Amino acid sequence: MKLSRRLSLCAKYTDGFLNLADIGTDHALLPIVCVKNGYVIKAQAIDNKRGPFVIAFSNVKRYNQQDRISVKLSDGISEIDEDTDVVVIAGMGGDLISQILSKDDKKNVKRFILQPNNNPEIIRAILKSINYKIYDELVFEDQKKMYDIIVIEQGESDLTEIEIEFGPINLKNKSHYFLKRLNKEYEYLKLVVKNVENIVEKEKIKTRLNQIEEVLS
Repeated sequence: MKLSRRLSLCAKYTDGFLNLADIGTDHALLPIVCVKNGYVIKAQAIDNKRGPFVIAFSNVKRYNQQDRISVKLSDGISEIDEDTDVVVIAGMGGDLISQILSKDDKKNVKRFILQPNNNPEIIRAILKSINYKIYDELVFEDQKKMYDIIVIEQGESDLTEIEIEFGPINLKNKSHYFLKRLNKEYEYLKLVVKNVENIVEKEKIKTRLNQIEEVLS
């Protein structure tokens, strides 16, 4: 079984943990790979939609992993096992991921691997309030789309405004894909700002351009 680059990167961050919960598991491919590769001892494939739940159940049975992977029809992290120590939430918006992290009991989860499809800054903004800090993060490309991964662990977070916006480790490493995405956004906004008449909106774009210039300099 081969995962997409996006899910493969998420899977590698589960290595060494005991019990994985994959939220919004879809086809349960990620927990199956994590268990078969020995990244984790056992896993939970969780989805709140019956269609994906049925497919996940079928795939777990197909790969003969019923003893090590439980399939649950559930929402968020409210019903994860008590001994869950690592959680993957991939393929959702940053706002929805933040809501899940804020409202549900995180129990004994030592690490969250988060892969928002947009607005990663919303996730970074709530870390202080939920007592988690960034362990690692990266920007990468998969099938011509740019994605973020934010890995968080228990601990105090104290990020500056610019770190919340772009990510402290991204700012430190300035990886190829991080800079590629910023340059693309910068060139796009330079064109857009010329045609914006609304003063407030124009100032917002100029502020963003200034932030990007600061990071790229």
